[in-house]
Amino acid sequence: MPKCLLFIIILLLAGGYVSALDSSVGVCTRQAEFSQKQDETDKIVQQYVAEKSEIGRQTRLQELAGLADKYIENLIRYRQKELAPVFAAILKNPKWFIRTRALYALKMVGGKNEIPAVVKLLSDKEPMVREAAANCLSNIGNDTAVKALEKQRSSENDQYVKSSIESARAVLKAPPKPYVNYKDGSEYSEKLAGPENARWVEYAWTVKGAPLFNDYFAGYPEMPETKSWRYPVSWYKDDLFAGYPRNSFGGTHAGEDHAWFREGCSLYAIADGIVRLVQGAGGDWGFLIVLEHRLPDGSYLVSLYGHCAWDVLVKSGEQVKAGQKIGTQGLSCSLENGGYGSHVHFGIGDGPFRRSQKYSKGNSIELEQKGKQVSGTIMRLGYSKNKKNSYGFPLVNVVVKCADKSEVEISLPAEELQAEVSWMQAYVKDCVGWLNPQTFLPEHVEAKKK
Repeated sequence: MPKCLLFIIILLLAGGYVSALDSSVGVCTRQAEFSQKQDETDKIVQQYVAEKSEIGRQTRLQELAGLADKYIENLIRYRQKELAPVFAAILKNPKWFIRTRALYALKMVGGKNEIPAVVKLLSDKEPMVREAAANCLSNIGNDTAVKALEKQRSSENDQYVKSSIESARAVLKAPPKPYVNYKDGSEYSEKLAGPENARWVEYAWTVKGAPLFNDYFAGYPEMPETKSWRYPVSWYKDDLFAGYPRNSFGGTHAGEDHAWFREGCSLYAIADGIVRLVQGAGGDWGFLIVLEHRLPDGSYLVSLYGHCAWDVLVKSGEQVKAGQKIGTQGLSCSLENGGYGSHVHFGIGDGPFRRSQKYSKGNSIELEQKGKQVSGTIMRLGYSKNKKNSYGFPLVNVVVKCADKSEVEISLPAEELQAEVSWMQAYVKDCVGWLNPQTFLPEHVEAKKK
């Protein structure tokens, strides 16, 4: 989003962020430089694709693979199947963040010939490489991949990697993939640009417009209480990409931006819950997933994952478990992620999915008590189990603490669905109705370890 994007661009332009890690990171946010590099790689890719002799092809392959350290963010945008051997060669790069990006590219253009090289990385020393290998196999795998995933699952000790392995295994064993068709029959397809034989995902910067679809579940949420918690991405507490602090929550920015430039990394449900919304690309959210969680005290929280990739693994109304993989992070500066440098905008809404922005915990509210109009403070929000609006959806209930210290539960008046989810905005004054994930999540995730 603009505020946090400005934060990362300042770091990039200042040179501190780039020099702290690698010059290949974040180039996509500098559009002029990125476009020049795309023009340069176009020519080499065209030469590689057009090369007929095996010796010439191998020479071009090594040339392209050698560009990974400088041009990886450009290379992963190409969608030529002929480039699969190039990305397989890049898997030998010593830098883990280059290997993960090559795995992202192979997920999009790879085939059975590349499966052995990807399988090998299921046992890589870096957990994020193992995660990326599982995600790649979920799209290009076969029976051999399924067996390799099952074998690795039994020895995997990282809970996030294990979840990605389980997800890949499930997708491969029970096609069609859950994200292929939407309720209206539409499918997402990447927009391509570039010259013939060097087609790449069209560059986008801050996408505006209507989303491809909005798949809501607005019924009464039958779901278990949330008792365990996970982080939304692996390596969550290591901040952006090079250890810079995440200062993006607060003021008006009602979420945190993290996992920068980790295209294709897995996104995980932070707790047991239900899928309330899956939104298609077309606006500046890109693909969006919203989950709802019921707490033991009867109150609700909502977790929001913005700038996702096309391969969403859940549908509205489905139940999810804590730590379950629900999707992946989108490609930098593309339609699918809303046109930003690759990251996830993650937010925790303090209340149920269906609540107007007018009603948040801690807000004052007027109500009638014993025939008199009194004011009180909203203690928590939930759903009525028996009162419904004209659409058949449950009314939102609030527990109000009155001036005399008594607590009263009342049902709020029905509103149109769009009004009842008006809280779901990236920018909210004083972040009213939102929790800071950077304090909330560590407290809850780490609690089970004590």
